[in-house]
Amino acid sequence: MSWAGKKSVKSIFGSLFHKEQAPSASSGKEALTAQQRSHIEKRLLLWQEDKAYRIADRTVAEASARIGTSSVLLHRYFAEKGTDFRTWRSRLRIQDAMKELIAFPEDSASVIGRRVGIPDRSNFNRQFKAVTGEFPESWRKKQK
Repeated sequence: MSWAGKKSVKSIFGSLFHKEQAPSASSGKEALTAQQRSHIEKRLLLWQEDKAYRIADRTVAEASARIGTSSVLLHRYFAEKGTDFRTWRSRLRIQDAMKELIAFPEDSASVIGRRVGIPDRSNFNRQFKAVTGEFPESWRKKQK
């Protein structure tokens, strides 16, 4: 797959991170090399395109293996972005849920939550509210 013509990885990932942070010199962890960072970003982009983040209960280790990196490097990558893998994955899922709440008005929020990888209704409601400030059904009503 050619990466030319794709949106920049930074523009795609930028909206999913609250802030970017450089690793702390006192953290004792080495910063990722540009090559490691680029590899992880390209693999995460493919992972997103496949919507693999929708698979419920995938561990960080399983996701790392599928992405083609170690869990240590993946953790380091997200630490540099000021977040963690689970938070990032949750935001992807909620962004999909927002689209689906509008596209499929006949489907309940619970059904959509299961489709995007958050099968537990209360967990879906909590994660949705953490991202949007509202519960899914309330948010949906305001979009009409």
